[in-house]
Amino acid sequence: MPLDPALKEVLLQFAAAPQPNGLDEMRQMVIASAERTPKRPTKIAGTRDMLVPGPESELPARLYLPLGAKPEGGWPLTVFYHGGGFVAYSIETHDQVCRELCEGANTAVLSVDYRLAPEHKFPAPVDDAYAAFVWAAEHAGELGIDPSKLAVSGDSAGASLSIAVTQRARDEHGPAIKAQLLIYPAADFVNTERYPSRKENGEGYFLTEERMKFFGEMYLAEAAHGEHPHVSPLHAADLKNLPPALVLTAEFDPLRDEGMAYAEALGAAGNRAEQQSGPGMIHGFANMTGVSPAAAELMDRAAAWLGRELAGTA
Repeated sequence: MPLDPALKEVLLQFAAAPQPNGLDEMRQMVIASAERTPKRPTKIAGTRDMLVPGPESELPARLYLPLGAKPEGGWPLTVFYHGGGFVAYSIETHDQVCRELCEGANTAVLSVDYRLAPEHKFPAPVDDAYAAFVWAAEHAGELGIDPSKLAVSGDSAGASLSIAVTQRARDEHGPAIKAQLLIYPAADFVNTERYPSRKENGEGYFLTEERMKFFGEMYLAEAAHGEHPHVSPLHAADLKNLPPALVLTAEFDPLRDEGMAYAEALGAAGNRAEQQSGPGMIHGFANMTGVSPAAAELMDRAAAWLGRELAGTA
């Protein structure tokens, strides 16, 4: 399918903009870009900013609550981790994504600001992500949520953190997870050459091959860490007994093929896993629903899936 016309215009704007000079400038530019991006209207009850305890320091977080009367047992909760190559973005840049998930899935959402690389390399972001998830489950009453209806979600690097959280919850006998919504995850830092989409979409579609290499170098203190199952779950020895998953991919995304491969690997291990392709989409479409009706439709379907899983009606 051709590139989505609305996203083609976005890419033209990206190409015409000055390129960042270094990581600090890139962090500032992505925040400014997120602020400028048109947003769809959403209806939720409200948000509450808070600090949650992490392994080394408190982590900023934002709780989103749906409209309507709170169910007797509390709201379902989705813990969300933002993307950004493990080096950039924040709860602010992904505020709209969380609002849309809160409304569309009728779930409370806790968006977590984990520590970023290169100041905090692997496994620090994973440790933060898991600590925040466990804390939320243990403080269900305080948050007004139902600890028996928990999900994780994220986009790109945040999807990778979600995957790691599901592994740790299984392996460390942590809180049960009912669903994982993975939006264009990075799932293999080792054998990247095996995925044609890495080359096919490695230039001109927002996320580039060069930038992915940079992110990897920033995130991993040593190359061997790329083989860790919390970094490259496609190399995990055991993918059994993981939560039901929906993996979203984008046609013009370098990460398309490994996202598809991860969904297949989950299914082959006996898990319930579904993969939905985004025809004409690029990496980052979850943040572009106010620009692209097609991206909005894809995210609405994903939110509906999440809502069904958490409600137990799937």
